[in-house]
Amino acid sequence: MVKLDMRLLAERLRSLREAQGWSQTTLATRAGLDLGNVNELERQQKPSVRADTIVALADALHVSTDYLLGRTEAPSLPRKRPRPRTPAPVG
Repeated sequence: MVKLDMRLLAERLRSLREAQGWSQTTLATRAGLDLGNVNELERQQKPSVRADTIVALADALHVSTDYLLGRTEAPSLPRKRPRPRTPAPVG
């Protein structure tokens, strides 16, 4: 089992939050989380984090969950590919 790097998560959360000019309170509100949860994550006081918390934070910060989790260095969300159009049946 791969162990989550809570230090990297904390660094990325803080960096992204500060780049937006947000307080921890603003991030918590936008993510639908308790302020204490955000604060403890940024100060590395949590041994683990729930998947739904990661998703909420990534959505609020407009980054991928993989970036927050340290699985990629690219913070941006993958671009959605347009679905190929299928021609309508004729006749």
